Amino acid sequence: MDLDFIKLEYILGPFIYILLIYLAVLLHESGHYIAARIFGMPIKEVVIGRGRTLKWWIDKNNTRFSFRMWPLGAYVHLLGAEEGDHSKAYALQPYWKRQVTTLAGPFINFAILPFLFFAFYLAFGQPSAHAVLVGVEKGMAAEKAGFEPWDEFLSVNGIPVTNYLDMRRHAYSLGPVEATYKIRRGQEIKEITFTPGWDSYMDDEGILREHTRFGVTWYHRPYQLAVFEKIAGVDVDDDPDLALELINRYMGQETTVVLKGQQDRTHTFKVRLSAEANKHLNDPDHRYYEEVFLGKTKGNYYLEQPVGKYVFEALMKSADLIKIIAVLPFQLLPIDASALKDQHAVTHIDTVWLNRFYNLIYLFCTASVFVGLINLLPLPNLDGGQFLIQTLEKIKKEKLTRRTKARIFGLAFFILYLSILFSNLDNLPGYIDSRVKKVQEFINPDQKDQQQVK
Repeated sequence: MDLDFIKLEYILGPFIYILLIYLAVLLHESGHYIAARIFGMPIKEVVIGRGRTLKWWIDKNNTRFSFRMWPLGAYVHLLGAEEGDHSKAYALQPYWKRQVTTLAGPFINFAILPFLFFAFYLAFGQPSAHAVLVGVEKGMAAEKAGFEPWDEFLSVNGIPVTNYLDMRRHAYSLGPVEATYKIRRGQEIKEITFTPGWDSYMDDEGILREHTRFGVTWYHRPYQLAVFEKIAGVDVDDDPDLALELINRYMGQETTVVLKGQQDRTHTFKVRLSAEANKHLNDPDHRYYEEVFLGKTKGNYYLEQPVGKYVFEALMKSADLIKIIAVLPFQLLPIDASALKDQHAVTHIDTVWLNRFYNLIYLFCTASVFVGLINLLPLPNLDGGQFLIQTLEKIKKEKLTRRTKARIFGLAFFILYLSILFSNLDNLPGYIDSRVKKVQEFINPDQKDQQQVK
């Protein structure tokens, strides 16, 4: 039943994305509408959709509202230059009122984010990953310092830790520097001081990855059997039956597993398999059949926190999402698709509908940021272009001619294009290499296996 619904989601997915973008556009236009109403600017027309008009009416302010056939955009038509004889027309308003009205659209696209995230957190909790080690990599800094699987992190340099996001902020963000970590191991509380390492590599998509490396895995979601290369020293590559047999044999015990990583790298982890978390392994009808939880926890969860913490987390989540999308044009080769995914989204099968509801909120927020940022570009017919022209006219104290505006927009587009081009030049060689490699693997599927044998 669940698999059938997933297939239905794939079919409906594009339509859902279009609908969410459309709602983000409506939100954007509502920003212009609200600002214009606050300043008393007359609004000639509000159009929702494109194509043939399905329904229209005129309100008490003499504004014409119309719904059209196709949900492909919307716009608010303010009484402007061509109707400038009206005393409160947009074109006759002070500079600051016109600019506030212009920027109100993008502003509301961004401002809605923390409210949506906060409302969800308050109602259901914050999507979070456990600050509990799933596995410790052999020979790496964490193992040498004495960390063990299932260690639960409580603080970093005295700063409390409640989930993995806190670890990212207070530990990984420090870089490879010494810090003191308070952990819970069973009933015992310990403090360990150690210095993590640093990792830098080009992944399979040609993206340069650089980050602090503890030498652990925090991945609480299930691993597919195809990811395992060895279990307890036994080669299980391409043999899922043997892998499943060995996992059942070492259930409840500490053992080692070798997992396949990026760029044909492998990682040997010390893990402690939990029988409680892997009850599904021998149930062919279970969603996670032939998938293994290496730790004692099963995926992410909804964390209850104080209201003040929800406010802070909602603001941080919003700022991070805006930042991620804003820099996308400057890392096009290739686009890091994983950056747009919510790394702490919950996939637990006991909360399927709640998970989907959160994903819709996250997708809408992503669409809203895209709409807001695109409209800030200094190009014709966009809010950014209008802001730029009005600012230059304010400085020059005169109206710009159409030819001058065309030259300004041409220059703005050229500068934007060069900025994106030069920002991606360094990534070009790695991107080309990754594409060539994928083409070669497509032509000769055995090539990757041959490389791994070498």
